[in-house]
Amino acid sequence: MRALTFVAAVVLLAQAPRGGFQIEVWPGEGRPQFQVMANELAIHETPSSSARIVRRLSVARGQEIAFDETRYRTTESGHLQVLAPTRITGRVLGAVRSLSRDAYYMGQFPQQGVACKQGEVIEYLQDRAEGTCFVRVHDEVVDADPCPAPNNQTFRLGSKPKIEWWIRVVVDRVPVGWVMVDGKVVKESGRTF
Repeated sequence: MRALTFVAAVVLLAQAPRGGFQIEVWPGEGRPQFQVMANELAIHETPSSSARIVRRLSVARGQEIAFDETRYRTTESGHLQVLAPTRITGRVLGAVRSLSRDAYYMGQFPQQGVACKQGEVIEYLQDRAEGTCFVRVHDEVVDADPCPAPNNQTFRLGSKPKIEWWIRVVVDRVPVGWVMVDGKVVKESGRTF
């Protein structure tokens, strides 16, 4: 089991955006549902715009689509400037670029406070759920709770992260490949709880 987890982590690392971050968990609470806003879906081999298109699916506009996996990817980090000495609290994940669903929910990461100095700039990676987010401080990713981005007394938002959300499409219970949830061709249509 440990070897399989290591192999999965290596594969995820290879797919992660260089200098970015990705997680196998969608943002927010509840299970998202998706709808197609076009007549054709370009299916990618891996969750990346530069990945080879392996097939094109004819679909009906407004059709719901099934998925079995997700990748929420930061392609470019945002930045937060520290205005006053502070600590960011949360689970410290380490120097990771990619986080599996299992690792995220396993509870193996310690809750800690990470010291930040005035004038320091930290990477704002992505929002998570219920007021939390991922940030990178001193090359360590922190599942920050609460997210420091809204705290304009201690942090100044320099830029927001650029994010891609990918889902692996399933047709007749068989995974066929990846599409980006871009709000134009594929959009989130609701959540189930």
